[in-house]
Amino acid sequence: MKRIGIIILATSVIICSCSRQEKPQTSLEKAIEKGLVESLSRPAKCSIIEVEKMDSTIFLTEFNRRISVFEMRIEQNKKFHDDYYRRGLKKNAAIKYDEIHRDYEILDTLQIVKQRMGDSLYMIAYYDYRVKAEVLAGRKIGRIVRKIIRRKAQILDDVYFAITPDNKVISVNTDYDKLHQATGLVIPGYSEIIKAKEISTELPEDE
Repeated sequence: MKRIGIIILATSVIICSCSRQEKPQTSLEKAIEKGLVESLSRPAKCSIIEVEKMDSTIFLTEFNRRISVFEMRIEQNKKFHDDYYRRGLKKNAAIKYDEIHRDYEILDTLQIVKQRMGDSLYMIAYYDYRVKAEVLAGRKIGRIVRKIIRRKAQILDDVYFAITPDNKVISVNTDYDKLHQATGLVIPGYSEIIKAKEISTELPEDE
Protein backbone atom coordinates (compact mmCIF):
# COMPACT_ATOMS: atom_id res chain seq x y z
CA MET A 1 0.00 0.00 0.00
CA LYS A 2 2.87 2.32 0.89
CA ARG A 3 4.52 1.50 -2.44
CA ILE A 4 1.31 2.37 -4.33
CA GLY A 5 1.14 5.69 -2.51
CA ILE A 6 4.71 6.53 -3.52
CA ILE A 7 3.96 5.70 -7.15
CA ILE A 8 0.83 7.88 -7.09
CA LEU A 9 2.79 10.74 -5.50
CA ALA A 10 5.58 10.44 -8.06
CA THR A 11 3.05 10.42 -10.88
CA SER A 12 1.38 13.54 -9.48
CA VAL A 13 4.75 15.34 -9.37
CA ILE A 14 5.43 14.46 -13.00
CA ILE A 15 1.98 15.65 -14.08
CA CYS A 16 2.36 18.94 -12.19
CA SER A 17 5.83 19.42 -13.64
CA CYS A 18 4.52 18.93 -17.17
CA SER A 19 1.64 21.34 -16.60
CA ARG A 20 4.12 24.03 -15.51
CA GLN A 21 6.23 23.80 -18.67
CA GLU A 22 6.71 27.08 -20.45
CA LYS A 23 4.25 27.90 -23.19
CA PRO A 24 5.68 28.33 -26.70
CA GLN A 25 6.70 31.92 -27.42
CA THR A 26 4.34 33.96 -29.55
CA SER A 27 5.63 35.93 -32.54
CA LEU A 28 5.15 39.12 -30.51
CA GLU A 29 7.24 37.80 -27.61
CA LYS A 30 9.99 36.70 -29.99
CA ALA A 31 10.06 40.18 -31.55
CA ILE A 32 10.25 41.83 -28.12
CA GLU A 33 12.99 39.48 -26.95
CA LYS A 34 15.00 40.19 -30.09
CA GLY A 35 14.54 43.94 -29.57
CA LEU A 36 15.77 43.65 -25.99
CA VAL A 37 18.80 41.57 -26.96
CA GLU A 38 19.75 44.11 -29.63
CA SER A 39 19.67 46.80 -26.93
CA LEU A 40 22.45 45.05 -25.02
CA SER A 41 26.15 45.59 -25.64
CA ARG A 42 26.83 41.85 -25.79
CA PRO A 43 24.70 38.79 -26.53
CA ALA A 44 22.49 37.86 -23.59
CA LYS A 45 19.45 35.76 -22.86
CA CYS A 46 16.23 37.60 -22.06
CA SER A 47 13.07 36.25 -20.52
CA ILE A 48 9.76 38.07 -20.96
CA ILE A 49 7.90 38.48 -17.66
CA GLU A 50 5.03 40.74 -18.64
CA VAL A 51 3.69 42.42 -21.79
CA GLU A 52 0.97 45.07 -21.68
CA LYS A 53 -0.62 46.62 -24.77
CA MET A 54 -1.03 50.33 -24.06
CA ASP A 55 -2.21 52.05 -27.23
CA SER A 56 -2.40 51.93 -31.01
CA THR A 57 -1.59 54.44 -33.76
CA ILE A 58 -2.96 54.58 -37.30
CA PHE A 59 -0.87 55.70 -40.28
CA LEU A 60 -2.77 58.99 -40.58
CA THR A 61 -1.77 59.96 -37.03
CA GLU A 62 1.87 59.09 -37.67
CA PHE A 63 1.96 61.10 -40.91
CA ASN A 64 0.48 64.10 -39.13
CA ARG A 65 3.00 63.73 -36.31
CA ARG A 66 5.95 63.69 -38.74
CA ILE A 67 4.58 66.60 -40.76
CA SER A 68 4.12 68.62 -37.57
CA VAL A 69 7.73 67.92 -36.55
CA PHE A 70 9.14 69.21 -39.82
CA GLU A 71 6.82 72.24 -39.86
CA MET A 72 8.07 73.19 -36.39
CA ARG A 73 11.68 72.69 -37.51
CA ILE A 74 11.10 74.99 -40.47
CA GLU A 75 9.64 77.75 -38.29
CA GLN A 76 12.50 77.40 -35.83
CA ASN A 77 15.14 77.51 -38.55
CA LYS A 78 13.50 80.56 -40.13
CA LYS A 79 14.03 82.42 -36.86
CA PHE A 80 17.66 81.28 -36.70
CA HIS A 81 18.17 82.28 -40.35
CA ASP A 82 16.77 85.77 -39.84
CA ASP A 83 18.80 86.25 -36.66
CA TYR A 84 22.04 85.15 -38.34
CA TYR A 85 21.32 87.35 -41.36
CA ARG A 86 20.74 90.44 -39.18
CA ARG A 87 23.99 89.75 -37.32
CA GLY A 88 25.95 89.38 -40.55
CA LEU A 89 26.67 85.67 -40.01
CA LYS A 90 26.25 84.79 -43.66
CA LYS A 91 27.64 81.27 -43.47
CA ASN A 92 25.27 80.32 -40.62
CA ALA A 93 22.34 81.93 -42.43
CA ALA A 94 23.17 79.94 -45.59
CA ILE A 95 23.29 76.67 -43.64
CA LYS A 96 19.86 77.36 -42.15
CA TYR A 97 18.50 78.31 -45.57
CA ASP A 98 19.61 74.92 -46.94
CA GLU A 99 18.06 73.11 -43.97
CA ILE A 100 14.76 74.93 -44.51
CA HIS A 101 14.81 74.02 -48.20
CA ARG A 102 15.48 70.31 -47.44
CA ASP A 103 12.70 70.23 -44.84
CA TYR A 104 10.25 71.65 -47.37
CA GLU A 105 11.27 68.91 -49.80
CA ILE A 106 10.70 66.26 -47.13
CA LEU A 107 7.28 67.74 -46.35
CA ASP A 108 6.29 67.65 -50.03
CA THR A 109 7.38 64.01 -50.32
CA LEU A 110 5.52 63.01 -47.17
CA GLN A 111 2.35 64.64 -48.49
CA ILE A 112 2.67 62.68 -51.76
CA VAL A 113 3.15 59.36 -49.95
CA LYS A 114 0.26 60.21 -47.63
CA GLN A 115 -2.10 60.84 -50.55
CA ARG A 116 -1.07 57.64 -52.30
CA MET A 117 -1.87 55.51 -49.25
CA GLY A 118 -5.59 56.27 -49.59
CA ASP A 119 -7.76 54.24 -47.22
CA SER A 120 -4.66 52.51 -45.82
CA LEU A 121 -4.11 55.67 -43.77
CA TYR A 122 -6.76 54.37 -41.38
CA MET A 123 -5.04 51.03 -40.77
CA ILE A 124 -3.11 50.36 -37.56
CA ALA A 125 0.53 51.35 -38.05
CA TYR A 126 1.79 50.05 -34.71
CA TYR A 127 0.90 49.24 -31.12
CA ASP A 128 2.58 50.56 -27.98
CA TYR A 129 3.61 47.96 -25.41
CA ARG A 130 5.02 48.13 -21.90
CA VAL A 131 7.39 45.25 -21.19
CA LYS A 132 8.93 43.77 -18.07
CA ALA A 133 11.71 41.26 -18.60
CA GLU A 134 14.69 39.55 -17.00
CA VAL A 135 18.21 39.56 -18.39
CA LEU A 136 20.74 36.81 -17.68
CA ALA A 137 23.21 38.09 -15.09
CA GLY A 138 26.87 38.59 -15.81
CA ARG A 139 26.45 40.48 -19.07
CA LYS A 140 27.44 44.02 -19.96
CA ILE A 141 24.30 46.10 -20.34
CA GLY A 142 23.75 48.49 -23.23
CA ARG A 143 23.17 52.24 -23.07
CA ILE A 144 19.39 52.08 -23.57
CA VAL A 145 18.61 49.87 -20.59
CA ARG A 146 21.63 50.30 -18.28
CA LYS A 147 19.99 52.77 -15.90
CA ILE A 148 16.87 50.73 -15.17
CA ILE A 149 18.42 47.36 -14.38
CA ARG A 150 18.45 46.30 -10.77
CA ARG A 151 21.97 45.05 -10.07
CA LYS A 152 20.93 41.89 -8.22
CA ALA A 153 17.77 40.81 -10.01
CA GLN A 154 18.74 42.07 -13.49
CA ILE A 155 15.11 43.02 -14.08
CA LEU A 156 14.07 45.44 -16.82
CA ASP A 157 11.08 47.45 -15.64
CA ASP A 158 8.94 49.52 -18.00
CA VAL A 159 10.68 49.17 -21.34
CA TYR A 160 8.41 50.54 -24.07
CA PHE A 161 8.05 49.15 -27.59
CA ALA A 162 6.31 50.34 -30.75
CA ILE A 163 5.55 47.23 -32.81
CA THR A 164 3.69 46.79 -36.09
CA PRO A 165 0.74 44.37 -36.43
CA ASP A 166 3.11 41.92 -38.16
CA ASN A 167 5.46 42.13 -35.14
CA LYS A 168 8.22 44.35 -36.48
CA VAL A 169 9.86 46.46 -33.77
CA ILE A 170 9.88 50.14 -34.79
CA SER A 171 11.08 51.81 -31.62
CA VAL A 172 12.34 50.90 -28.14
CA ASN A 173 12.77 53.30 -25.25
CA THR A 174 12.72 53.36 -21.45
CA ASP A 175 10.94 56.75 -21.56
CA TYR A 176 7.42 56.47 -22.96
CA ASP A 177 7.39 60.17 -23.86
CA LYS A 178 10.32 59.54 -26.24
CA LEU A 179 9.04 56.30 -27.77
CA HIS A 180 7.45 58.01 -30.78
CA GLN A 181 10.53 60.00 -31.78
CA ALA A 182 11.56 57.14 -34.08
CA THR A 183 8.18 55.76 -35.15
CA GLY A 184 8.26 57.67 -38.43
CA LEU A 185 10.12 54.62 -39.75
CA VAL A 186 6.76 52.86 -40.06
CA ILE A 187 5.89 55.18 -42.98
CA PRO A 188 6.70 53.48 -46.32
CA GLY A 189 10.02 54.80 -47.64
CA TYR A 190 10.56 57.14 -44.67
CA SER A 191 14.20 56.22 -44.13
CA GLU A 192 14.92 56.90 -47.82
CA ILE A 193 13.07 60.22 -47.65
CA ILE A 194 15.23 61.56 -44.85
CA LYS A 195 18.49 59.65 -45.49
CA ALA A 196 20.17 62.70 -47.04
CA LYS A 197 19.10 64.83 -44.10
CA GLU A 198 21.46 65.13 -41.16
CA ILE A 199 19.43 65.95 -38.06
CA SER A 200 21.36 68.12 -35.60
CA THR A 201 20.45 70.50 -32.82
CA GLU A 202 23.93 72.05 -32.67
CA LEU A 203 24.38 75.56 -33.97
CA PRO A 204 27.23 75.94 -36.46
CA GLU A 205 29.96 78.43 -35.69
CA ASP A 206 30.46 81.21 -38.19
CA GLU A 207 33.97 81.58 -39.51
